[in-house]
Amino acid sequence: MMLKFKDVHIFRWMISIIFFLSAMLFGSFGRAEQPTPADIIKKFNATLIDSMKRAKELGYSGRYQLLEPVIKDSFALSYMATISVGKYWKTINEKEKNLLIDTYTEWTIATYAGRFDDYSGEKFELISASKPNQDSVTVISRLIEADEDRDFYYRLRKIAGKWRIVDIQISGVSQLALTRAQFVNVINSKGVSSLISMLKEKIRNFSEAKTN
Repeated sequence: MMLKFKDVHIFRWMISIIFFLSAMLFGSFGRAEQPTPADIIKKFNATLIDSMKRAKELGYSGRYQLLEPVIKDSFALSYMATISVGKYWKTINEKEKNLLIDTYTEWTIATYAGRFDDYSGEKFELISASKPNQDSVTVISRLIEADEDRDFYYRLRKIAGKWRIVDIQISGVSQLALTRAQFVNVINSKGVSSLISMLKEKIRNFSEAKTN
């Protein structure tokens, strides 16, 4: 049966509406909202508390596995490794760069897994998050303990379209600057291979600690 002109017009109108609604529906699913800087710190803090509460149950290796994906997702580890060796980054070869980034990443995770190994009622509170300033945001998080409170100033930058932690200030001291001073000193006196060996030794010490 042939459709009349009026019927064809209505049919096309209905098809247009269907395509429009489909684009709206599936487009919203396809564009998942990226976590805000505050969201990233909240998730990181929650994982740290979980690691502390389950420290003995998980042991070092379990804490490492729990923290690994969250730390890799929250921190700009490659960027931090690059900044930590300063001018020497331009002088080392590609193989050394890749090994340094991998070792730096493992050392970062091992440090958190090794140090956040007990729970005594600690909790985190999110204090504030600044407005973006040249793709940089500072989120202040407070660790509340029985004897004292400590504020952590997380600096985040937007890298490849996602907010990531690039530095933490504690008591006014930049942890990235402190790490850089230590790393550059080792490379300056002993070379990059010695720095990598030093980090690997620290990782072993965490994994072999009696408090696991």
